[in-house]
Amino acid sequence: MENTLRGILFLLGSGVVFTLLDSLAKETALFLPVLQVAWGRYVFHFLFLPFYGDRPFARASWSAAGWRRIFATRHLALQILRSVLLLAATLFFFGALHYVPLADAGAVAFLEPLLITALGHFFMKEKVGLRRWAAVVVGLIGVMVVIRPGFGMAHWGVLLALGSAACGSVYATLTRTVSREDSAATSLAYSGLAGVVGLSLAMPFVWQPVDGLLWLMFFGLGISGGLGHFLMIKAFALAPGGTLAPFIYVQILWMVLVGWLWFGDWPVASTWVGIALIVGSGLYALHRERVRARERTSPGV
Repeated sequence: MENTLRGILFLLGSGVVFTLLDSLAKETALFLPVLQVAWGRYVFHFLFLPFYGDRPFARASWSAAGWRRIFATRHLALQILRSVLLLAATLFFFGALHYVPLADAGAVAFLEPLLITALGHFFMKEKVGLRRWAAVVVGLIGVMVVIRPGFGMAHWGVLLALGSAACGSVYATLTRTVSREDSAATSLAYSGLAGVVGLSLAMPFVWQPVDGLLWLMFFGLGISGGLGHFLMIKAFALAPGGTLAPFIYVQILWMVLVGWLWFGDWPVASTWVGIALIVGSGLYALHRERVRARERTSPGV
């Protein structure tokens, strides 16, 4: 029970930190290309990896032995695939934030927990009943309400958020797999590897001058990105995914609030309807998962 509570607190903390990350990314993208914004996020994330261990911030080691310890893994191929997927999800979402309000992008991206349910059925051999499939369909309808195809469609940038949700759901599913044997620090290290390498190779072609304030925002992006993913990885290592799922949706409240206070964006009515459908379907899918879990563990009568 204590581990479950700690997992919930870690996940709630990650939601606050990720909202800060997204807000900084939206602000920075007003001045720099999205690729350069993502580069700053990953480079500073990478530089502070030695701080993220079993006792975060207790000590750091940038020695060769320390880096070898961080990157020691039993799932090299899966970790690299996770890294590429997270880079794709980041680029899609940062691109979406450049064009649409924070809450709109967040509403579409929050389809991710429902996609995780579907992926669990096909790749993790988890049984998904008809009612949970119905919840997935309702969540998709919620996304369509936010996008509004054919009815004065919202900016096409929301489609980038949909791509981010797709990549993020596969990333999260693989995170559940590798966390059984790899430490949170190792998973965090590989999470940023593709971003650092791939985006560094692209920088000579897109680089624009950066002043002191933008460097500070890069620093904030890296710290919040690294800390957010560390907290999320620790949460899923401590508590079952089904228990944590409803607390993922708390982040959308922070996104609406920060989007309004920071950028002056208040969601339109259709976005609120879409948010309600997506969150409601996700919570119902969680409820059905708990019912199924009780049925599996209850003694026969």
